[in-house]
Amino acid sequence: MKKLLIIAFAVVLASCNQTKVAYVDVEVLMKDYEGTIALESKMKEKQEAKAKELDSLTAPFQAKVQNYYKSAQSMSPQKRAEAEGALQQEQQFIQAQQQQASQELQTETQESYEAITKVVDSLVGSYAKSNGFNIIFGTSGKGTVMYGDENLDVTKQVLEMLNKEYSK
Repeated sequence: MKKLLIIAFAVVLASCNQTKVAYVDVEVLMKDYEGTIALESKMKEKQEAKAKELDSLTAPFQAKVQNYYKSAQSMSPQKRAEAEGALQQEQQFIQAQQQQASQELQTETQESYEAITKVVDSLVGSYAKSNGFNIIFGTSGKGTVMYGDENLDVTKQVLEMLNKEYSK
């Protein structure tokens, strides 16, 4: 009888300490988060501005190349070698500028996404604490959480909280 009472007590005790679990679809969260949308728009503008800046270097270079090909036949071998050397240097400069611009944009994008991820993680933690969750899993499409009851999906609530916080 004592054993049965101890087992019943253990079952009651275990049911009182159940872990409250939920999950968030990270893909949906990041796609619909206003902070991510604003970042993508900002980075697109920067990319277009850099492209225009680089076009201002490449257009005159292309004109110089065209002129070189038009007049190369009438140049002396020494003059042709000098012109080719100058064009090659200018081309290398332009390529270096393109590579630097690409690297800068990539670095800025990565740092910005890391900052957004920190904000999202922090707000998910706050949401979990304020709603009594012990664990909130992050899933991406059909990845980490193979099955989850739709009642455990708190993506919409977290997204609303994120967007409300972002609009402040």
